Amino acid sequence: MERYLSNWITIIDGIKNDNTYKASWGKAIIECIVNEEYQEVNGEIVVEEYFVVQKILKYYWNLNCFFNVTQGDFLVIEKVTKEIKEDFYRKKKHTNPAWSNEMEIYIKRKQIKYEKIINRIMKIVNRNIAYRFLNHKSKRIKLYKLDIKTKSLRFKKSDIEIINNYSGLLNDLINFKWASYLENYNNSPYLLKKVIDSSQVFLKRQSLRSIKNLLIEYYHNEGIVDFYTGKHIDYTEIKVVHVIPYNYIYSDNIWNLVITSKLTKHNLIPTEKDIERLKKRNRNLLKQIQYLNTKERQDLENVVNNNLLDQCFIDMKG
Repeated sequence: MERYLSNWITIIDGIKNDNTYKASWGKAIIECIVNEEYQEVNGEIVVEEYFVVQKILKYYWNLNCFFNVTQGDFLVIEKVTKEIKEDFYRKKKHTNPAWSNEMEIYIKRKQIKYEKIINRIMKIVNRNIAYRFLNHKSKRIKLYKLDIKTKSLRFKKSDIEIINNYSGLLNDLINFKWASYLENYNNSPYLLKKVIDSSQVFLKRQSLRSIKNLLIEYYHNEGIVDFYTGKHIDYTEIKVVHVIPYNYIYSDNIWNLVITSKLTKHNLIPTEKDIERLKKRNRNLLKQIQYLNTKERQDLENVVNNNLLDQCFIDMKG
C-alpha cells in the first residue's frame, strides 16, 4: 500500500468521536480533488480553502436543514446553517425542506453576504480543523502543506493521483466515521445514506409511478379516494405523498405512500390520527397484494407484522 494512502487511512481512523469537523474537512478535500477544483502552481497542486468550505457548508446544510440531523447544536458551523435557514424560510414563506442547491441560489443573490458566510466558515476551519486534521496522537502526518497566508492547501502531483485512485475507499471510511458519530445524537433512519448523499449537488428522487399504479389497481380499484379527506378524486387530480416526511424517512416505501388530491394540504408532520389511518390502510392493502412476489409486498408485510410504523413515528417525534 502506498505510504500516502496509508497516512490518509491513519488520519481517518484516528478521528475522535467529539465532533464531525475533521470528517467534513477530509470529505470536502477529496471532493475538490475529484472535481479538479485546483490549480497547478510551481509543480504543486493548490486547493483553495474557499472551495473546500463551500463543500462543508453544503454537507452541513443538507444534514442539518434538510434531514434535520445534527450533533447537538453546539458546533459553530451548525449555528451558521441555522441562521441561514431562518433567513431562507422567512423570505421563502414556507417550511418545506430545501436541498443545498436551493439555499445556494438564494444566498448568492446577495454576493457580499455570501462571501461573509464563506469567510466566517474559513475562520472556523483555520482555527479548528485545517492544522489539527494532520495530527495523529503525538505525531503530525504530512498529507498537505497548509498555507495560512493564501488560505490554501498544497499537494504533490503524485498525492493527487493517489487521492483520485482511492477516493471511493477514503470516502467510505469518512462517511462511516461521520454516521457512527451522529448515531449518538439522532434516531433518524438511513444515517449513513444521508451522510453519503449530503455531498450531492441535487437531491435525486426516484419516480413513484409504479407505486401509484399499484395503489390504484389494488387499493383504489373501486374509485380513487383522498387519503386525508376521504373524498373521491379524479385520476388527473391525484398525487402520491409521504405520510412520514421524506426528509426524515429518506425512502419511497409503499407503506408510507398514499394517494391524495393535488389541492389537499396535508401536514408536514403527521398526527397520531394520520398514523392510525395509515396503519389501517396498510393492513387492508396487504390483504390485496399478499400473493404478489414483489418488494412492495415484502416491505409492507415487514412493517405491518412487526408494527414498525409506530416505532418510526415515535423516533421521528424524538
